[in-house]
Amino acid sequence: MPNASEDVLTSSEAGGKVIRGSAIRVVANVAGVGLGLITATLLLRHLGVAESGRYVTVLSLVGIAVSVADNGLNVTASSELARLEPGKRRLLLANIFGQRLLVAFVALIALVAFALVAGYPSEMVTGTALAGAGVLIVAIANSILVPLTVQLRNAGVAFVDFLRQVVTLAGVALLVALGAQLTPFFAVQIVVGVAVVAVTPLLVGRGGLVRPRFDRSDQRTLMRTALPVAAALALGQVYFRLVIVLMSLISSAEQTGYFGGSLRAMEALITIPVLIAGVALPLLTAAARDDRARLRYAVEGLGEGAVIAGVLVILVTVRAAEPVMTAIGGAAFGPSGAVLRIQVVALLFIALYQIWTVSLVALGRQRDLILTNALGLAAVAIFAGLLVPASGARGGAVATVLGDAVLAGLIYWRLHLATGRVMVRLGFLARVALAAAAASVPLLLTGIPDLVAAGLSAALFIGVGHLVGMVPDELREALGPRGMLRAAKWPVESQ
Repeated sequence: MPNASEDVLTSSEAGGKVIRGSAIRVVANVAGVGLGLITATLLLRHLGVAESGRYVTVLSLVGIAVSVADNGLNVTASSELARLEPGKRRLLLANIFGQRLLVAFVALIALVAFALVAGYPSEMVTGTALAGAGVLIVAIANSILVPLTVQLRNAGVAFVDFLRQVVTLAGVALLVALGAQLTPFFAVQIVVGVAVVAVTPLLVGRGGLVRPRFDRSDQRTLMRTALPVAAALALGQVYFRLVIVLMSLISSAEQTGYFGGSLRAMEALITIPVLIAGVALPLLTAAARDDRARLRYAVEGLGEGAVIAGVLVILVTVRAAEPVMTAIGGAAFGPSGAVLRIQVVALLFIALYQIWTVSLVALGRQRDLILTNALGLAAVAIFAGLLVPASGARGGAVATVLGDAVLAGLIYWRLHLATGRVMVRLGFLARVALAAAAASVPLLLTGIPDLVAAGLSAALFIGVGHLVGMVPDELREALGPRGMLRAAKWPVESQ
């Protein structure tokens, strides 16, 4: 473990590093989304509708498994490492590596078995094996990279996120140039996995590499804490896709398509609060262990950042939704803009409950997440059943927003019981409302292009918010020139 980073979670600079780390991860994610759009364009135009559908189906199936075998276990691993003294982390990391090897192997077998039982054609079964192997190789490598998150060295993690998109785009572009059929495209995921494995030693250093261990007591502890989180994330994956599944059963194909277009645009945005919550988890875990007052302060501060970002996206989407959906899907997807305009409100609730979720994990209350996610799943099913038959895709969007609002309320309820009040203050919300009111003016002007109005609204929101003190001092300082210069030195200091 890097000596210079050993006490970073309890240092006075930890909050600033979390903020800057979040910014770095978001920038890398946005760049990755851009590359992902290019990749999707190449795939869709080369494979055509039917083959593209098979490709997306397989990758979605693999994605659900990865939410358990990678995301769920990473959350637990990051939290458990943060609870330990730096000198004791290496042994636990070795057991985390061992756990990941076992889980990845079982997950791959389960994926292929499901593809066979579901009666997928042979190319999809083969594709499941290939793509599953690739993404699970990445999951194994990610277990070695977990200490970077605990040490708040998020530049390295951001680099891996971006590298995956670069290699994917290069592999897809090469296969398109060669005129390849469907199956080789699944194998690109294996190339991505090999690339991540190759750079892992460079990022963690020789001292960060470990051999897998299978100590019974440590493995039992890891699984006991990991399974509730993995189950909660799996429920989240089902919950996120439940509305469109219900729409395919109770609504028209056209309305389902409009909702699906909006959902595709939302998926790119939803990854941002998930990344930020993951960056904050080690700090929150250390605070939960040592100082509950600091934990409450951190959760409130992160909540303020979530509200600012959520309101900003909502304002921009009011006018940008339709041109954005037309650019992504063509003129036929123009009506999805109205759906996206409603559905994007859910981002505000998602950003908040992601923070509250990792706070519960930091407190060791993972099992609460199963209860809250199960109740949220039931709520969104009820809302969709009531609203979709009458209002189609827009009803589905409203159901999604209401479901996310219920889930946020449930998770906050469990967190409040554990920590006391951590909700953002009314004075802060008043300043946000004032900035939002000023930013709404360009949105009401019909004589200017939609994207121009959206840009002006964003600029006014940030500018007026700065004047009225909406942006917390710690956030402004961390993202200012001096703060970002300090961030640029982390990898050097951590060596």
